[in-house]
Amino acid sequence: MSRRLRNLKRNSVFGLEQDDGIAALAIVNMIFRGDGKNNIEQANCFAKHLRAETNTEGPTARFESQPSEFPPVTRVLMNPPFAAKQQIKEYKFVDHALKQMETNGLLFSILLYSVMVKPGQYKTWRKNLLREHTLLSVITFPIDIFYPVSAPPVGVIVKKGVPHRIGQKTLWIRAITDGYLKSKKKRLPNERTTNLLEDCIPTLRAFLNNPEMPVDSVPEYMVAKEIDLEDDMLELVPEAYLDQSPPSAEDILEGIDYVLKDCAAFLVRSGVSSSYEDYE
Repeated sequence: MSRRLRNLKRNSVFGLEQDDGIAALAIVNMIFRGDGKNNIEQANCFAKHLRAETNTEGPTARFESQPSEFPPVTRVLMNPPFAAKQQIKEYKFVDHALKQMETNGLLFSILLYSVMVKPGQYKTWRKNLLREHTLLSVITFPIDIFYPVSAPPVGVIVKKGVPHRIGQKTLWIRAITDGYLKSKKKRLPNERTTNLLEDCIPTLRAFLNNPEMPVDSVPEYMVAKEIDLEDDMLELVPEAYLDQSPPSAEDILEGIDYVLKDCAAFLVRSGVSSSYEDYE
């Protein structure tokens, strides 16, 4: 292991978790993986703030009870608790994290799909997010990725402190398969499905490095498009921006068959004869 990597693990990775059991599990996991000095604390994230400092190995940080005038965080990976079990909305965790970040820092957060489409205070939050930060990408994840929890999740990637400018494209990805299928109440690797989540990583990484890069549009999967600021709902999800695949001959025939059956059922229910002889 290089000295630089060792220093990164010891002095640049920090975490907060309110549930003491999960915090302990994370600590043990880091120890088993050899991920350096433990900087994980069991605490309410809203009561802790990182302040930059220096030790004998160079720049680092420490948790304090008051916000720092010069927030030191450059990267955030987070999975806020879903609001169904508590009163604090998921987006408030995102706002709290952004306040602790340097300008141009990158935040990745798992959120409920509904946070990015619901009206009211959620829409207000989305407007404020774009007013103050850049939304680089939104990824729709497989609905069962957190099985047995059945809550549709998305991943959002935000650049801190740079207002989302008109003309700025966002990378929209609908990665609804990850190579796993449910079997006997478990998610197991299965060759009968694809892994769109892994396949999109090279393009996503390149786009984050250069948001101006051209991206090949793949219907129902991936596209780089500007946000429609005229959208009354301001729905910031891939499904609102992805191109649709052209219908196949089979799809067209199925559609015709459905329409004919629906018309026949309507005629029967209304008592209208469907025989041409009745009109001769």
